[in-house]
Amino acid sequence: MKFDVLGRINNMRLPDGKTAVLYSVYEAVSNSIHAINDRFTEAKAAEKGWVNVEIEVDSDGDVASIVVTDNGIGFTDENLASFETSDSRFKYKRGGKGVGRFIWIKLFETIKVESVYRQGKSNERVSFRFVPEKQNSIANKRVVPAPNVPEETKITLSDLRPEQRGRVRPTSYLKDLALHFFPQFIAKTLPKISITYRDETSSLNDFIAAQVDAPVRTVVPVNFGEGETDVVVDHLFVEASISTHLRNSYLLTAHGRLVGDPISIERKYSLKDLPDGKAYVAIVSSEFLDERVDQERLDFKLTRDQREKLEAAIFEASEGFLQEHLKVLRRRQKVTVESLLKEHPQLATQITKVDDYVASLVPSMDDEQIAQNLFVLLYRDERELRQRIDEFDHLEKLEPEIRKQAEEVLGEISNQEKHRLAELVVKRNQVLRLANLLLKYEDDEKRSYRYERVIHELICPMGEMYNSKDYADHNLWLIDDSLATYQFFSSDKPIRSIAPGAKSTKEPDLVFLNPLGFRREGTSDPIVIVEFKRPGDEHLSQDPVNQVLQYIDDLRGSTVRDVDGAVVSEIGNQTPFECIIVCDLTASARRLFQRSLAQHPTPDGEGYYGWSTPHNAYIRVLSYRKMLRDAEIRNKAFFDQLKLESPSAAAKKRSARVSAKRKAEGHEIVDS
Repeated sequence: MKFDVLGRINNMRLPDGKTAVLYSVYEAVSNSIHAINDRFTEAKAAEKGWVNVEIEVDSDGDVASIVVTDNGIGFTDENLASFETSDSRFKYKRGGKGVGRFIWIKLFETIKVESVYRQGKSNERVSFRFVPEKQNSIANKRVVPAPNVPEETKITLSDLRPEQRGRVRPTSYLKDLALHFFPQFIAKTLPKISITYRDETSSLNDFIAAQVDAPVRTVVPVNFGEGETDVVVDHLFVEASISTHLRNSYLLTAHGRLVGDPISIERKYSLKDLPDGKAYVAIVSSEFLDERVDQERLDFKLTRDQREKLEAAIFEASEGFLQEHLKVLRRRQKVTVESLLKEHPQLATQITKVDDYVASLVPSMDDEQIAQNLFVLLYRDERELRQRIDEFDHLEKLEPEIRKQAEEVLGEISNQEKHRLAELVVKRNQVLRLANLLLKYEDDEKRSYRYERVIHELICPMGEMYNSKDYADHNLWLIDDSLATYQFFSSDKPIRSIAPGAKSTKEPDLVFLNPLGFRREGTSDPIVIVEFKRPGDEHLSQDPVNQVLQYIDDLRGSTVRDVDGAVVSEIGNQTPFECIIVCDLTASARRLFQRSLAQHPTPDGEGYYGWSTPHNAYIRVLSYRKMLRDAEIRNKAFFDQLKLESPSAAAKKRSARVSAKRKAEGHEIVDS
């Protein structure tokens, strides 16, 4: 059978472009290392061996030549025969596949060899040109005595093929070679390698040595399906600048050489956060991998199951080495989880033990990803419960076993509802804290007090008409929990827009109609009007009692319809009203109320109440302080149960901090 070398090259999965020229150097240097090992043994290769690499470029920036020189055993008759043989198995036991020269042939037209080697008791020099496409690939061969010349071999690759021009450009050879021969450096079997590029010579060994810490070895036994074998992982910290591809990755090797590209684990373990700006590298080796590296040394012949087991072993070893770093990540994640559970108690249904849940997380998961994971778990749990309820619903009768299952589902639902209630309590606590914050001074000027609109928007957005189903859009419970029972209410809307027969363009802050969500014919259900006055006003712009009574006069005799046009309320002369006025009880405001229909003070001194017989209206006046304090008292038992800080206490602490800071800065303090 005839053998077509160029056809063989075209059919092989060989690297191209920049990668190809790098592999040309890799293969040449690897051959040199093998030759050095043959001469001095692998144990003494680092001590006695050396390899010099010279890379020249032409005026166009393409590689003009690559010259690799070493002091290895040289081209003895046996080595020369192997060199001339395609797919030679001469170096098979140490990982040589006999195809490295194909990469040279793909890139360069001229391959020259000059080698001085030991022959008997003296040295000989052989020189030739390698022409693989010819039957006799060793051309112009010359062998001459070289009695006083030391063993040394030089391989010159030149005359870049036309189709490769413009594709094979110089790169950072030092970093790329550091990546490729990093495993051998760590194993202390790498000879001294120097690289000369653009007339500048650098030591590869010194470059790597300056950027690495001492390695730590882990051995993990793995059964890949053929009995147990050891996977060896060498861990070390390196300077992040050593190589973009090398840092925070693991390297798979065969026979001490890198195979394929490094595999990044930077995101998996948040390795950008390693102390002192270090990066992590794991070098993986095993006889199992040595036996399964492919011919081109770009990958391994492994099944999916074997790859998964290999990766699991690597992660086990890496996590053991990185345990101190991972402890920091876990502590951070635990704080995140505890914070999420505090803010969203319903998520607690997905966690039995916080530590166990945190241990199950990918170490790199941030706050948002953890929250997303918990909410996804909650959604799946609720979906499963709905499906199980649907299954029960389709059964004609509940057998004892099914009944037991249904009771278990009921227990789960009850548990979820408890946590949902807890979530509502947390949200109320947050709203109260925000409301307390909004009602605090921020500088020495009273005009900086928050305006009425801000408070109004917090309690209920303005310019809207609502149904009871819009419960999540408002915080009416701040005023009175019973307001949530009204089916229909308007916020800052003209009276004539809610009662088409009326002519008034006045805009009550809030009007509530149709309590309990249904109309009762022949009855007059109460209507609630809420009016906010601007916080911090020393003098009220108008009498709020007269203001709400005027709203009643404007609404009398009107028919109120909802957003769909259905009748909500017929407001007659007997319709009762409750009017709630919320304002700051300044000295001026107190004098005004004491002379009004709402002249009776509440026991706590923070409000007034009264009755207007002509309007059939009960009038309540609340200070903002009383509104927030009473809302907190109504929810205090729930806050205490969840161990939530008192919103008013939190506001006082914040006020004290601000006061202390301003005092330290020499500002006058105005007590809110």
